[in-house]
Amino acid sequence: MAGLGTSSVLHPAILKALMIEPAAKSTFYDAEHVVILMQENRSFDHTFGALKGVRGFSDRRAFIKQDGHSVFFQKGNDGKYAAPARLDLKNTKSTWMSSLPHSWGNQQHALNKGKYDRWLQAKASDNKNYRDIPLTLGYYNREDLPFYYQLADAFTIFDQYFCSSLTGTTPNRLFHWSGTLREQKNGKVKPNVYNENIDYDKNHQAKWKSFPEILEEQDISWKIYQNEISLPKGMSGEQEAWLSNFTDNPIEWFSNFNVKFSKGYYEHIPNIIASLKKEIEKHPERKGDLEKRIAELEEEKVKYHPDQFSKLSHREKNLHEKAFTTNSNDPDFWNLEIGEDENGERLVVPKGDVLHQFRKDVENNKLPLVSWLIAPERFSDHPGSPWYGAWYISEVMNILTSDPEIWKKTIFIINYDENDGYFDHVLPFSPPLSPNQAVDLNGTDGVEYASRKQEYMASPTVRDHEKVEGTIGLGYRVPMIIASPWTKGGYVNSEVSDHTSVLMFLENFIRKKYKKDVTVDNISDWRRAICGDLTSAFNDANVKIPEMNYLDQKQYAKTINSAKYKPVPDLKWYHENELEDNILNIQERGIKPSNALPYNYLVNLENGKIILKNLTGKAVPIIIYDRTRFEKDDFYFSYALYAEQELSHTISAAIYEYEVFGPNGFYRNFKGDQFPDLEITLINDRSKNQVEIMIKKSKKESISPHVTMENLYEKRKTEIPLMKIQEKIIVNLDKTKGWYDLQLISDHNTWHFAGRLENGKPSITDPHWS
Repeated sequence: MAGLGTSSVLHPAILKALMIEPAAKSTFYDAEHVVILMQENRSFDHTFGALKGVRGFSDRRAFIKQDGHSVFFQKGNDGKYAAPARLDLKNTKSTWMSSLPHSWGNQQHALNKGKYDRWLQAKASDNKNYRDIPLTLGYYNREDLPFYYQLADAFTIFDQYFCSSLTGTTPNRLFHWSGTLREQKNGKVKPNVYNENIDYDKNHQAKWKSFPEILEEQDISWKIYQNEISLPKGMSGEQEAWLSNFTDNPIEWFSNFNVKFSKGYYEHIPNIIASLKKEIEKHPERKGDLEKRIAELEEEKVKYHPDQFSKLSHREKNLHEKAFTTNSNDPDFWNLEIGEDENGERLVVPKGDVLHQFRKDVENNKLPLVSWLIAPERFSDHPGSPWYGAWYISEVMNILTSDPEIWKKTIFIINYDENDGYFDHVLPFSPPLSPNQAVDLNGTDGVEYASRKQEYMASPTVRDHEKVEGTIGLGYRVPMIIASPWTKGGYVNSEVSDHTSVLMFLENFIRKKYKKDVTVDNISDWRRAICGDLTSAFNDANVKIPEMNYLDQKQYAKTINSAKYKPVPDLKWYHENELEDNILNIQERGIKPSNALPYNYLVNLENGKIILKNLTGKAVPIIIYDRTRFEKDDFYFSYALYAEQELSHTISAAIYEYEVFGPNGFYRNFKGDQFPDLEITLINDRSKNQVEIMIKKSKKESISPHVTMENLYEKRKTEIPLMKIQEKIIVNLDKTKGWYDLQLISDHNTWHFAGRLENGKPSITDPHWS
């Protein structure tokens, strides 16, 4: 595992990918291979919050909590605060300190119904030695993760990509492979929000249609590559951690794929039975359950006898063989190599090639149209294992670029299933939660909710911890990068996306390229409307690439191994009077090129109502906070502003303060100690790359003789005398590439407008970060 060196020079695999030019005038629709690697359990801030030009620790739109402090400052039970702090991969043992709580209940607890202030309580380590360390706020930077930062600088990173659900691994992977975590597309049936809800047991298997089944129906080539699957065959301990797929291929639990026909399982059944009989001797009180399991295994010896596989249909055989493609042709695919690191300590690595079959298919030009890669636990980036995953991704890049003709036709998607217990500051968008946009919780809309008003909650099989209420998603932000000839240049994409966006991309790509319908009906209407299909991330083949240097190679595995003996990271606690903005001066300064986005909508305060108006066909998620009602239940409202729709939200009191959040830093703040005697609105003028501020008096003799407008990008204030009933101020946005941050103040009221005007052209990320 060499070659992942330092942050100042470029990794050879990345450099090689950048140097391979796509065919002239080609587009991403000319690709012939889409390779997808979903890694494990890292939040966006934890991984990339310190990267320049993304919505990270320098975000001026970070939510201000009820206590008046930035969401970056989380309060503990003792009244002290914690802030984002570097974990330091090489000089502390942070990468050896395992994961944090990351299941449905504690994910909802951290969100706290939108108050976003219980991260320390919800995400404290289960290890008693680390429980008082605010690890949830820990992050890594370029020095720690040079390969990942170089990858982001070279290709396109997403900073509005959310995991699909406020859950752990399996539910998010169900979304990734099937578009849902429910067996039916309604709120009546139980959402499988816990990992254990879906497994190998015949009563717990997933029985709805997955995306690989749709591909098979349409004769679209596909495979899921892994060194070995997780179905019990005799692996254990280190062998399993380095060589099996860490139960990260949820297709093992879809009944139509017949995973138990996999070679090695039938032969291992007698060992499982013998082990269960020993358990009966040790625990006679469990005899009934264990004997029931033994009886099931005896049935499986008949049902999954190797001779029975030949009786499956051609389609069933294809589903099984493609979904469980392993490295069985490598004689060492079950073997480990034991050595020593630079300190003389024991070092374990796979003896075989964990990418053997994928490598062979690339070499032999047999790579299918759609490939999923599943890394072993040690290479998955899961915090429960040391951070070896960078090697795995770099080796995939090496394989794909080994033949320039392959890379010219390849799209490589890298994402993460969930955030583990690591903090992310961006509020996840939710399905409608507002009396102005009611939904049928037991109908089709209800698929995005877990509510005691839904029929499944009355079932005696639903356990207490499964009765936690909340919206299913979106979950918290996670890293997402697309590496391809059409996503070069270090772009940032800020369209709202989630794991189902990968499916929607494949739907669109296959429909246009092959004229075949691979629609995933499982994806909810809300999710399909507000999440993008990733196509906004792709440029033409002629985009310029940044100049970069070569890399000096180092022994990456040995570096990670030696960190085991370093001290625990020292993450500081603060008294409230010590909280200062400079604590957050941890993100690299600078901006990046940014993809054009499909949004065009208005949010203004008019006639005592917040008017939401969508001017395009792309839906947009909106969050509204009534900051005067944090002590009440009705302080948080989420809206789905569908295509060309207009909605309104009524101001509830004369003394008011409302905050409005949308994608990519869109922000409004309307505040006053009385109803405004002026109406100030912002209108987009996309054709001229400008916004118009319209100021109207409610009557001729307005109480406010003037308004002060501050342009926060230009750091300039202007006094606007109100001589007429209506004034119009033009703000040209050429200098800021479409970005605006304008605050207008009258005697009793404040209007704050911020965001980016989209005109269909690429732009830059927020100039505040420069």
